Amino acid sequence: MKRNVTLSAIALVFSAGLASAAEINPGVAQLAAQLGVSASEYTVVELNQLAAAKRDGDQSTVDFLLSHFNRAAEGAASVNPGKAQFAAQLGVDASQYTGAELQQILNARRDGDLQAEAFVRSHTNRQTYDIAPQPARGRDA
Repeated sequence: MKRNVTLSAIALVFSAGLASAAEINPGVAQLAAQLGVSASEYTVVELNQLAAAKRDGDQSTVDFLLSHFNRAAEGAASVNPGKAQFAAQLGVDASQYTGAELQQILNARRDGDLQAEAFVRSHTNRQTYDIAPQPARGRDA
């Protein structure tokens, strides 16, 4: 039963779209609560890695993720051997993508979702939009 709940939470997290540590949706909050960590301190990818490590009894990976040492060289331009291998398997340049983006590309390929893959590969996912209301323009403005 616990495994079904965990898998349901993971599915909910991914179905809710792209989430980061700054965006806490109910699925992220539930997964973090099940893992006994704060949802605001971890990304979705980190929470999933933590869940897998706990499930597999891999205490060294659990400790590594809880310490946040995995963030020491974050960013798209930083490349470590693991990220390089992951990117090579996907046929992309590791320096152009973050680890989370590589995971999103992999998930899109597994799902056969060419649109989602193109979205990440084009870096459209990195664009920000100003949605603040603009002052009205016209005769009175």
